[in-house]
Order: sequence, then C-alpha cells, then structure tokens
Amino acid sequence: MATQNSKPATAFRSGNVNVAVWENTGETGSFFSVTFSRPYKDAQGNWKTSSSYGLNDLDALSSLAELAKDWVQRHSLP
Repeated sequence: MATQNSKPATAFRSGNVNVAVWENTGETGSFFSVTFSRPYKDAQGNWKTSSSYGLNDLDALSSLAELAKDWVQRHSLP
C-alpha cells in the first residue's frame, strides 16, 4: 500500500483550476500522483472544492496537466 505525504511536492494554478503533484512511497520506491481541483464558494459563502470542470475550465486543466506531466518526468528516476 502506498503512503502519501501531507504536503504536495509542488502545485500549480491556472484560472480557477489547481493541480497538486504528490510524492508517494510504495513497495517498489517513490512515485508521483497528480490531483486536480477547482475551488468555489457555496450558497453560504463557504469555500468548497470540486473535481468537476466546465467548458471554461478545460483549457486551464489541459495546460496544468501538461505542466504536471513535465514536472513529474523531470523529477522521476530513470
């Protein structure tokens, strides 16, 4: 079973979309995983996080996916 750190190795933001890159440790060593999120305020004004994206978020999501991929490739062992 993999373990995940409490803070991301790095994070990026574009518009309303965030990406976090996590370094995990498994049976065969370290590896990275990526999570995407979109913060929003609910009807009561409380901040929430969603993993659902609209048309206006897709360009940012695509750009962040590419940034995260490049970062993971640069920081992964050969």
